[in-house]
Amino acid sequence: MDDMSEGLLRVTNHQNHPTNPYYKVFFFYTQNEANFFENLLKENKLPYEKDTEKTRGKTMFLFAIRKTDLKTADRLNYLTIGHFRKPIFENKFLRYGVVILGFFLILLGIVGYLFSGVE
Repeated sequence: MDDMSEGLLRVTNHQNHPTNPYYKVFFFYTQNEANFFENLLKENKLPYEKDTEKTRGKTMFLFAIRKTDLKTADRLNYLTIGHFRKPIFENKFLRYGVVILGFFLILLGIVGYLFSGVE
């Protein structure tokens, strides 16, 4: 399944099944994410097929799911991604600093507009 490679700008972790047009393949690169997703599939009683594949030295955990169950599978996929996502700024002070800087720039823009004499 060479077309499962990420390519240059892979944004999603799913694509059409390479041989069966009625299935969508979801893939994960960590065992923890794969286990979490599989548990969600079982809890929601979604039938699936499971496999693993080595790509560029990484193990990919694959789940083939019928396209008729795609809406539910997408929701479970987003729950999985959200559960394991790390914040962009893990440092609390940096995170608040960016928010304060944003507010300061907006305030500066408003003050500049008010004092520019634009009517």
